[in-house]
Amino acid sequence: MSTSSAAHASSAAGTILAPASSYSSSGICEPAPAPDSTTTSWPRAVSSWTPTGVSATRSSWSFTSRGTPISTWGSFPHPPVEDSSGAGAAGGDAGAQAAAEHSTTNVQEEGVDEADLVKTDGRVIVTALNNRVRIVDVASREVVSEIRMPGRHDQVFPSELLLNGDTLVVLGQEWSYAQPADNLYLPFGSARTHVVTVDLSDPAAPRMLGSVRIEGSYRSARLVDGTVRMVMVTEPPGVEQTQPRKNTMAAETEAEEANRALVRATTIEDWVPHVQVLDADGQVRSTEQLLGCDQISRPRDPAGLSTMSVLSFDLASGSPEPASGTGLVASGDTVYASPDRVVVATSPWDLWRWVGPADLPWPGGEPVNRTDLHAFDISDPGSTAYAASGSVEGRLLSQWSLDEQDGVVRVATTTEPPGISEPSQSSLVVLREEGERLVETGRVDGMGLTEQIRAVRFLGPDLAAVVTFRQTDPLYLVDTSDPTAPRVTGELKIPGYSAYLHPVGDGWLLGVGQDADERTGQTHGLQVSLFDVRDLAAPRQAEVLTWKDGASPVEWDHRAFTSWPATGQVFVPMTQWSELVDSSRGEPKSFGGVLALDVAEGRLAEGARAETGPEHRGWGDAPLRTLVIGDELWTLDQQGLAHFDLDTLEGGWAVDLP
Repeated sequence: MSTSSAAHASSAAGTILAPASSYSSSGICEPAPAPDSTTTSWPRAVSSWTPTGVSATRSSWSFTSRGTPISTWGSFPHPPVEDSSGAGAAGGDAGAQAAAEHSTTNVQEEGVDEADLVKTDGRVIVTALNNRVRIVDVASREVVSEIRMPGRHDQVFPSELLLNGDTLVVLGQEWSYAQPADNLYLPFGSARTHVVTVDLSDPAAPRMLGSVRIEGSYRSARLVDGTVRMVMVTEPPGVEQTQPRKNTMAAETEAEEANRALVRATTIEDWVPHVQVLDADGQVRSTEQLLGCDQISRPRDPAGLSTMSVLSFDLASGSPEPASGTGLVASGDTVYASPDRVVVATSPWDLWRWVGPADLPWPGGEPVNRTDLHAFDISDPGSTAYAASGSVEGRLLSQWSLDEQDGVVRVATTTEPPGISEPSQSSLVVLREEGERLVETGRVDGMGLTEQIRAVRFLGPDLAAVVTFRQTDPLYLVDTSDPTAPRVTGELKIPGYSAYLHPVGDGWLLGVGQDADERTGQTHGLQVSLFDVRDLAAPRQAEVLTWKDGASPVEWDHRAFTSWPATGQVFVPMTQWSELVDSSRGEPKSFGGVLALDVAEGRLAEGARAETGPEHRGWGDAPLRTLVIGDELWTLDQQGLAHFDLDTLEGGWAVDLP
C-alpha cells in the first residue's frame, strides 16, 4: 500500500492538492507514467475527445418509447399501471388489503423508476417528509408505522424513496463539518449517504433488512428491473494547509514545500470513499473501502479531486450493501438513466473554483464553457461498468437535456460566451460511443439566439422538442433520425414558455410553464398549452389555459406532474396569489391546490380544482405530489395528505404528517 499510496499522493501535488502534469488514464492505485509514456493500463477512462464523423441512418419519426409505439396517450413516460405490491399480502390488517390500481412516479424513461419523496403500491403510501419516513394505510387513512433511520435522528435525514414489491429503499443524508486549523474554511464537508432496506410485507410492522453508510453526497438513484443504481460524489478530505509566515517569496516557497509534504504523507485510504455496515441502532459492524483500486478510473484530462461512484444494489437479496460499482476521479452534477446506461454530467470549471492546477483556465481566467459527460453500462443487472466519456460545449438545463439509446447520446445545451460580443445560443449535439469515447457525430446550432433553454423532451429516438425563452417561447422540433445531420424541422413562437413538456398522444404535446409579456418577458402566471406537432414543419398551439399569478412545482420538478390516461386527466398542483382580501378573515385570498385538466386530441379544459391543505392554514401552497389510487386522488404537501374523488375532486384533509 505504501508504494501505491505515495504514487497517488505524488500525482496530486502540483499546486496544493492538484494533479501533476503526468496525470493519466491508469487506475488510481498505479504509478502515473512519465509524460512520454504510452502505457494506459486498465481501467482506462477519459482521454482527449476529438469529434469525428460517423455515418448512420435511423428510422423515420414516430412517438415511441424504446422502440414501442405509443397506442394510448400518457403511456409515455408512464408504463401501463400494474400491481406493484408484490406477490400476495402478508400479516397485519394493512397488509391484507388488496392493492388498488395506482399511478407511479412521473419518470423520464419508461421502465426506469426514479427515487422520490413518496411512493405507493396501492395498499400503502410511504412518505419521506419532515425528516421522517411514515407508512399510511390507504384503506384506513391512518399512519400505521414509522421507520427510523439508524444513528442519531438529528443528524440523519431521509430524503428519497424507492419501492420494489414489498422492499422499500430509504435514501438519506448525513452532513457535518470539521473546522481546520487557523479557522480556515475548506470547501470539503463530511457528507455521508445512508441506504436502508425495509421489508414492508406487513406495513404495520416493517422489518429493517439492512443499513449502510457511505462517504459522499447522494446525487440520484434509479430502479431498473429490481436493481437500484445510485450515483454519489465523495469530496476529497482536504488538508490543513501551512500558510506563509511572511509576505516573501522565500516564505511562500517554504509553505508550498510543507504543503507538498502533507499531501505526500496521505495514503490511498485518505482519498477513496469507504462504506460502513450498520446495525439497527446505528452502530458500526464493519468498515471497508467502497471500491477497489482497480474499480476506480482517473481521466487523462484532470476532472477534479472528487470520486464519483455509480453503485448497484440487488433488491432480491434485501441487502443495501453494493453488489457492484465503479468509480471515476471526477465530480457529477446531473444524472440521467436509460435502461442500459447511466450518464452523469458535470461542468468542469465548477470543480476547480477552490483548488486546481495552476495551468487550468479557471480560476485564473474565464470559466470553461463546457459540460463533461460520463456514461456507465448498466445493461447487466449484476454489474456496473464504465463505458465512455466525452464533452459538449455549453451547459445543461437538467436531466431532461440528456437522452441515450443504443450507444447514441443526445444532448441539448445552451452556450453563453463570456462578455457581450456574442449572444447565447442553444444546440442539440449527437454523440456515439466509440470505444471509451463519446464522439460527436452531428449537431444543430443557432436555436434561441440570446435565449436559454427552458424545457427539453426527447420523443422517441428520432425527435426532440426544445423550448428556449427570453421574451417569447420558441418551440423547436429537431429531427435526429440521422445522427450525423440533426436538423430543425419546425419552429413556433408564442408568448411565455413551457418549463415541462409531456407527450399526450401521437403528435400531441402538453407544456406547463408561464405566460409572459411578449415585449418585456415579464411573467404573468401559470400557463398550460396543448401543442399539435403532427406536422413537424408547422407545430401549432392548439389550446392554452392561463391562471394569473399562478405557479406550479411542475415547472421545476417533473415528479409533481401526474397523468392518468384511464380517465383522460392530468393533475397539476398550483399556487395562485391574489391582491383581493377575504373579508371574512381579513387576509389576502390565495389558492393552494390541484387542477384536474381534461386532455384529448385537440382539446384542453379545466375539469375541476380543489384546495388541498388543512383548513384555515392561511396562505395556500401547492401540493408537492399527486397520486391516483383506485377512484381517488391523493395529494401530499408539507403538512400531510388529502384525498379527493377522482371525477369531482370533492374531498378533504386526511392525514397529518408533522
